[in-house]
Amino acid sequence: MKKEIKSLWAFVFCVVLLSGSPFLTAKWNIRGSQSVISWDIYGYYLYLPSFFYDDLGKLNNYDYIHNTYRPAGEAKDQAFVQPATGLYVMNYPCGMAILNLPAFAAGHIWAHAGGYTADGFTMPYQFSFVFWCVIVSLFGLWFLRQLLLRYFSDTVVAYLLIILCLATNYYCYVSFAAMTHAYLFTLYVLILCLTDAFYRREQKPLLYVVLIGVLSGLAVITRPTEIVCVLIPLLWGISDMKSLRERLHFWYTHLGVPLTFALSAFLAALPQLLYWKIYAGHWLFYSYHGDDKTFSFLHPHVLDVLISYQKGWLVYTPVMVLSILGFYQLYRQYRQMFWLIATFCLVNLYLVSSWDCWWYGGSFSMRALVQSYPLMLFPMGALIGDVLTRRLLKYLLAMFLLFCIWLNLVMHYQAIAGGIIDCDNETKAYFWRTFGKTKINRQDRKLIDTDEEIPEKEVAKLKGIYANDFEKEEQADTTMARSGKRALLLDKDKQWSPKISLSINKNSAKGWYRAKANIYYQDMEWNVWQQTQFIITLSKDGKDLKAKMMRIHRITDPGSWQEVWVDILLPDAQNYDAVNVSIWNAGGQKKIYIDDLSVSYAPL
Repeated sequence: MKKEIKSLWAFVFCVVLLSGSPFLTAKWNIRGSQSVISWDIYGYYLYLPSFFYDDLGKLNNYDYIHNTYRPAGEAKDQAFVQPATGLYVMNYPCGMAILNLPAFAAGHIWAHAGGYTADGFTMPYQFSFVFWCVIVSLFGLWFLRQLLLRYFSDTVVAYLLIILCLATNYYCYVSFAAMTHAYLFTLYVLILCLTDAFYRREQKPLLYVVLIGVLSGLAVITRPTEIVCVLIPLLWGISDMKSLRERLHFWYTHLGVPLTFALSAFLAALPQLLYWKIYAGHWLFYSYHGDDKTFSFLHPHVLDVLISYQKGWLVYTPVMVLSILGFYQLYRQYRQMFWLIATFCLVNLYLVSSWDCWWYGGSFSMRALVQSYPLMLFPMGALIGDVLTRRLLKYLLAMFLLFCIWLNLVMHYQAIAGGIIDCDNETKAYFWRTFGKTKINRQDRKLIDTDEEIPEKEVAKLKGIYANDFEKEEQADTTMARSGKRALLLDKDKQWSPKISLSINKNSAKGWYRAKANIYYQDMEWNVWQQTQFIITLSKDGKDLKAKMMRIHRITDPGSWQEVWVDILLPDAQNYDAVNVSIWNAGGQKKIYIDDLSVSYAPL
């Protein structure tokens, strides 16, 4: 025990961190789309209240849940009626619901004992859901420590545990967003531990094979792409062609092993197959609905997944660069794991990148890779073990890790509590404007929509070239005005402002255009896709060649007149003949008033 004290204390630290952090947000006290059971989690979870409190095929309580708790805002697409059966079918598979049965049972008992409504969504259920995720995660973390200690020193394992919990987005999906990834992380750890134990034993107990099969089947009906987990029992320990031939010979002479694995995995997945057969009419059924819920295997978004500002894994979790660099040391020192982990990571990255919604919704960093961290810690451990023997590199590593921990914690605050990171629409300009900040100027948020803004030193050069107070505009309204008696009104019937088009002089220099206006609205538009857009374009012969826009509601508040503007850089005057300005209500149903619109120009 004394030899493993560092990793033990690291584990204790992780226990305190992961179990204490949920109290920072106390999401079990929040209702609506920011609650614990919301959005995708709600879709995975809906099986449980529907099975125990409702009719799983008719979903009589679906409207009640939606109207009472609004777990996905206005969206109501967690289930749909299958025409072939006339019954509701869940969008999401049932594995997560099976894994969450203990949390649901605890919430049910607590709700009855405490006088809460027993419908699956009151506070006891939400609280139980959060801490069951923490318990499952810590269970996996303990076994991960045991596995890593078989291959790395106590010091290296301590490093790996601290890095995992403080420098990666694993922290987010255990303590703040109890999604499938934390549960799958633990399933992967258990599959790895059982596989390692199975191949190390001279006597190969079939019980291990049964458990590996059950866990693999459960992973697949949690997220079908986790079928990649079968590579673990297939390739674990294979270091060269000789060991591959020996493995094939073992399976051939022990056919009961692969057959037992297949049967166990099938039985674990059987609840999903039965559900589809009963409610969808097919044993196998593609239940994901939506234009972005398909795969494009010929056009994977690999670079977007890895390095884009929108959701790039290495941009938001840069410490995982150590795992990529560590493959060299893994090959040199741990050849028996290299081919499995390299193959797994490449196949998994391909599957993750092929999903059309490759940014995986409103989430922090690349959540779809979290469950692969148990494997990716091996190349990281190989690299750290080597670096710790080199004096200069050891100090450089410590500096890099401190930076990654600081950045990860700041970004967690930005994404979860600070409302700074936009987890769906982050841009390069906005990323660097807010980098490392815990407070920002509200105007900075326009850089989520546009990547161009006049440098502050150039603003003084702006000279007005157009102004309109809308006093004579037919579309103007007398209800509200900032100056004069009238202001332009956009609502559900009037979606567009009159388009303003100003000629560009061919002799004009490279420069900046700024369109500015005053706006007023009483009711906030929370649907980002229906937020009013302030648009400026550069065109030639009536065709827009360059466009920039910003969403007005993103940077303003209801109930007062506020000034907004959008900028665009004119690269040259030869390729454009007009600058155009318009305002679009984007399909929104709410009223917004615009007054004192102007256009200015600043040459460079």
